[in-house]
Amino acid sequence: MPGKKRPVIAITMGDAAGVGPEIIVKALISRQIYDMCCPLVVGDAGAMSEAVRLVESPLRLHSIDEVDELLGNYGTIDLIDLHNLDSKDVTIGRVCRACGKAAMEYIIKAADLALKDKVRALVTAPINKEATVQAGYGDIGHLEFLARISHIAEYATMLVSGTLRVVHLTTHYSLKDACALVTKEKILARLKLTDSSFRKWGVAGPRIGVAALNPHAGEGGLFGSEEIEQIIPAVKEAQNLGIDARGPFPADSIFVRAIRGEFDVVLAMYHDQGHIPVKVHGFEDSISVALGLPFVRTSVDHGTAFDIAGKGVAQSRSLEEAIKMAVSLIEGRVLNP
Repeated sequence: MPGKKRPVIAITMGDAAGVGPEIIVKALISRQIYDMCCPLVVGDAGAMSEAVRLVESPLRLHSIDEVDELLGNYGTIDLIDLHNLDSKDVTIGRVCRACGKAAMEYIIKAADLALKDKVRALVTAPINKEATVQAGYGDIGHLEFLARISHIAEYATMLVSGTLRVVHLTTHYSLKDACALVTKEKILARLKLTDSSFRKWGVAGPRIGVAALNPHAGEGGLFGSEEIEQIIPAVKEAQNLGIDARGPFPADSIFVRAIRGEFDVVLAMYHDQGHIPVKVHGFEDSISVALGLPFVRTSVDHGTAFDIAGKGVAQSRSLEEAIKMAVSLIEGRVLNP
């Protein structure tokens, strides 16, 4: 197989009714991607062929059954087609149970390849949660599903945009429920996971900045007691374990400090606290990285974009960055991708 020295990266196609197929085709037009890895799409040949036609790409599809058949040549999209989707069931831009079912099966196949060390990493195109729920999958998203099938209890989402890296204590919860989950035990567990993940990726002593929950970090208890009762004790215990955790610092300043290089990563307390600064800092470049899984997994930081799917206008920048980050993590370059 040509390109054996380049890692094989499995790219799941995502929801066929969304922008996944077309952003994959656009991303794989880049010769730079093939210089650093051998991309392998797990998806549907019909949807990928339509995406090639849509964006008027010069690329050709090469369907295979096993990873050993991969060519890894620029100009060719190697594809494992699961033959699990009928084009008659797909309406671009619409929620579709069949697409949701197929998308989850692409993830299962790619994860199996990773667990068997046949691919070095997973990069995932977006799925539609409504479609996957209709298909019988109750997991909130990719990460929860991958953790469940990998039998992993402690996992987390990290968003990355340029030099800004943000791990989340909680993600898909209401703000009220998220605040109730800001506990010493959960914060300490997340600090341990963040520290161990960065060390695994080659960072000897990661500097973790911890965001406060309340305005002005609680102002000594005037604006909330979570900092005093939960966050500070967790940070101190982490420090006693040799983890370079610092804070809590007010959320309106900690992310700027991280961008300027004071921290390697920030622990945010809830979804929007971490997502907003990352997307403002670099919306098109932002990606998602999973912590805690037994294999490297990165993802685009956007959804299926049904409103523009099938129009050929979707941008592939996030997917390209996700592929590059996957290779960087494999090579131990999380801070210098």
